[in-house]
Amino acid sequence: MNIIAGKLKGKKLITLEGKDTRPTLTRIKENIFNILQNYCQFEGLVIVDVFGGSGSLALESLSRNAKFAYINDINLEACKIIQKNIDNCRLNQVTLVSNFDYQTFFKKFSSKIDLLFIDPPFANVDCQQWIINYCWENDLLNPDALIILETNVILQNLQLNSQLKTISDKKYGKIYIKIIQYQIND
Repeated sequence: MNIIAGKLKGKKLITLEGKDTRPTLTRIKENIFNILQNYCQFEGLVIVDVFGGSGSLALESLSRNAKFAYINDINLEACKIIQKNIDNCRLNQVTLVSNFDYQTFFKKFSSKIDLLFIDPPFANVDCQQWIINYCWENDLLNPDALIILETNVILQNLQLNSQLKTISDKKYGKIYIKIIQYQIND
């Protein structure tokens, strides 16, 4: 797996062996970032990747000049891989890695988010609604913030308030990507 664009383009990332993490495929990551570039300039953004895996999505964002990335994973071995990737990319000054379950992570989190990646293990898609609700209720989203959801099921029952709008909903093979934007109503 490589960084696909920006100042670190081509930089190789390592991933955790086994079935505990599921890295976003390069083709899907490229499609996600092609959509995102239509809705945001990465420069200065604060990124949260709550199910970090290898850290690929946050590191891709940093390569495109995001300001800071918070990368979390409940799996300690994944956190070690994430830290190795951060070290190899020399991004230690603009990243913070944590090792919590998603609820604990957000209960300790207080920064404003511009780009939120929610890519849980496919056995745990119910957490997505909890995360969106928690971020909304605790005012963690900046205006125009983008939330990127990756699952293996259609998110038909996802409840969004009137200011959270789905801007993209696509299927890539067996993977579904939904992108939501916080839009302030005039």
